[in-house]
Amino acid sequence: MIEMLKANKAVLSLFQKKELTENVKEFLENFTDEEYCPLNIDVPLKHSMYNIVKHKGRTYIIYNTLFNSMITLSDAEYVQYQNIRFEDLSLVEYFTDNGFIIPECVDEYHHYYAYKNILNNQYSSESHYTIVLTSKCNARCFYCYEEGVMQYDMSVETADRIAELLYASDKPINITWFGGEPLLKADIIDRITGILREKDHEFTSDIITNGSLITEEMINVKFREWNIQWVQITLDGTKEEYMRRKCYYSNDADIYEKVLLNIDMMSKNDIPVSIRLNIDGDNALNCVSLSEYLKARYSDNKNISVYPAFLTDCGSHFNDESERLRYAGLIYDKYKPERSILSSIPKLNSCYYQQKCSFVIDVDGSILCCERDVGRQKTKLATVYSIESLDTLYKPEKIFPETKKICQKCVYYPKCLGGCIVAHSCKYEYDACFMERYKLEYLLDKIIDF
Repeated sequence: MIEMLKANKAVLSLFQKKELTENVKEFLENFTDEEYCPLNIDVPLKHSMYNIVKHKGRTYIIYNTLFNSMITLSDAEYVQYQNIRFEDLSLVEYFTDNGFIIPECVDEYHHYYAYKNILNNQYSSESHYTIVLTSKCNARCFYCYEEGVMQYDMSVETADRIAELLYASDKPINITWFGGEPLLKADIIDRITGILREKDHEFTSDIITNGSLITEEMINVKFREWNIQWVQITLDGTKEEYMRRKCYYSNDADIYEKVLLNIDMMSKNDIPVSIRLNIDGDNALNCVSLSEYLKARYSDNKNISVYPAFLTDCGSHFNDESERLRYAGLIYDKYKPERSILSSIPKLNSCYYQQKCSFVIDVDGSILCCERDVGRQKTKLATVYSIESLDTLYKPEKIFPETKKICQKCVYYPKCLGGCIVAHSCKYEYDACFMERYKLEYLLDKIIDF
């Protein structure tokens, strides 16, 4: 037996209690490993429902997604674990001290739910606003979830009201510029950031764009004025596939090359670029080829990251988990998943929807919970005209649907927290799963192979 990752003893101690009290933050901050009390193994025990088991030959790996603990076992040791009957009593300590085996009385999901709620109310974070500058776009991606939404631009009046509310906030602010294609309204970004700089209010920003409208002057001047920290650009395949899917209104045949050159320029100017590969059954192999090309083009460039994402609710979609794992793995072979997924502190939020200080401001000034609700506004909380301060905004409990029963007991739940709330309404089983599921499977498969 080898301990590969040890559980965080403070977190483990919390989850071994029958109930959590409101002093969770204080407990975690002040706890020392010397305070840890080993579990009384005379109490009835059970396997954690968040254990992932992998085996190859006569070697087993168990990884616990809640406590971030990992252990390797021989086949004989695994039989003892499986039956919770131990010839070697020291094994019991390893299993209980790392959360693989827990008291029968502990409801892990209930504890985790309470843990998240308590800490979300106790930890402060910077405010994040996704600002939708326009619902217009110079491309017509067939999979766009804004299809059918009325197309118009943010007015100057709405932009000024947003800027007024932003600089009146007491908190540091992070902005994501979003569309449609946000760079169609670069003048509105200028206007809002100009007011924030004039008022000397602290802010950072990033932008989600198709990259086709970026210019050298933007990179050298505007991105600095806008305090851009990173840029996300989607590439759906190599040139022919990309142009077919993007379906730009422009007849410019060189758009693909232009986007790549813009990525080159941003990289040389130390602007981090995240390249998202949107994958479905039609372009999966092409995206693998693209990842190989990008790896060769950018080598080990620290400013370039590449990651896969599966399209949801589309006709050529993968409804087979093994296929998703296979294609994600082929891309992760080139661009390894970030190690932050193996965090020893359980996640509090999975996306901006679930973060209490994160909001979407739609083109008309409506304040929403999720960017996938742009133009439809099912999660509308208020408007920029109906509130006096952004700092008083909150997300009522009723805005969050109950976590699906299948997700509560899913072994990946501590890493994705139930996945995409909006995508649960899609018709395919795995649409709601975040990429954490595939990242984790990839890493564990590589570990057991090694």
